[in-house]
Amino acid sequence: MFNASDSEQPEQAGAAKDTAHPIIPSALWGHALAGGLLVMAGYVVAYLIQFDWLLGNWSTPYVLMVVVAVMVMVLLTVRREEGGLAFGRAFGLAFLAGWLARMGYNLFLLVFFQILRPDLVDAYADLVLGKSMEAFAAFGLDGGMPAEIGGMSMEELIRDQAVWSISPGGQAVDALTGMLWVAIVALVVAAILRRPAESDGFKG
Repeated sequence: MFNASDSEQPEQAGAAKDTAHPIIPSALWGHALAGGLLVMAGYVVAYLIQFDWLLGNWSTPYVLMVVVAVMVMVLLTVRREEGGLAFGRAFGLAFLAGWLARMGYNLFLLVFFQILRPDLVDAYADLVLGKSMEAFAAFGLDGGMPAEIGGMSMEELIRDQAVWSISPGGQAVDALTGMLWVAIVALVVAAILRRPAESDGFKG
């Protein structure tokens, strides 16, 4: 005997499938790519202005600003499309988008020093050494630093560390350790933007 409810079940299952949301929305990839390109563009402009600006005080606030902007754009877009966001999903999407955008910094250093201008590696190491000595002096540590560590002078250690930091291995470690502060920022952004989309602005 034909039952009308039997014919409705496949339709309901199909409708539920159509409304299912992807685990990683397409908007995330686009915003993360744009953020990564913005980070790279910032460092390109800094290099074109002055080589020393690669280690300028602008870099950390700039990268942080781009990462936060990418997280916010991704969560707002997803929340508008899905009608709301659970905290866990909001954190996961914000973390992934922010970390991918932050990778623009690592990609710039790898492409610049490993492919485009490997001749500037020594100049970069000297720049890091100079900045480090300035920081030691500012904190009054220049006179109290050991002359040698493990048979190497402090200057040699700083230069070697600087050269390693812009190598593929050094940038891989930096990308992994960068997950920590990206996760902290993602927690804050997710906590703010996890509320339902209906709470945005006025309804009229």
